[in-house]
Amino acid sequence: MHAVVVAGSLLAGALEPTAVASGDLLIAVDGGADALAAAGLVPSLLIGDLDSISPAALEGLQSRGVEVIRLQTAKDETDTEAALRLAIERGATEITVFNALGGPRLDHLVGNLLLLTAPWLASVRVTLVDGLHQAFLVKGDGTLSGRPGDTVSLLPLTESVKDVRTDGLLYPLRGETLVQGATRGVSNEMTGERARVTHGAGALLLIHYHEK
Repeated sequence: MHAVVVAGSLLAGALEPTAVASGDLLIAVDGGADALAAAGLVPSLLIGDLDSISPAALEGLQSRGVEVIRLQTAKDETDTEAALRLAIERGATEITVFNALGGPRLDHLVGNLLLLTAPWLASVRVTLVDGLHQAFLVKGDGTLSGRPGDTVSLLPLTESVKDVRTDGLLYPLRGETLVQGATRGVSNEMTGERARVTHGAGALLLIHYHEK
């Protein structure tokens, strides 16, 4: 099952209704409900401590009978992490998260990227998306679609990532090791509409940047 999660960070551009509505389960995370309302979409449920959702959006969802899961303000996880755990509890095997790569909170941005390495997400494909980027763990073998000239960066989230190989990128990697603390994998480019990355031991983050 494909779950779509809309978080509350700022998005580079408006939500694309078709992409967001493609999931089997649509989860709004706190203020993400306002972005969904602006796109004319109603979530399957709302989760969060409800400190950033507008009163109008909250009232609108409650009047429609949307399930609301109110979290404590003082807790040991972010609203976004709670939403991902809930998506898995509801049976998600693939999760796309919108509004988790924007501002103004740099700590939330970095936290969401590092969250991808959580052991409980190991068997689930999670992609973080905004209007300019998508980011996901390659998990040994990953492909992406785009356009020639799109930027692709490969960043180790472990001390090293072994045997990194690429196909469809301008500067190929042929079994190299990428290490933390170096920028070897930053700013590669797609040469066509598809690219593939494989690797051995380690956690490898792929960030795909594309112009609108």
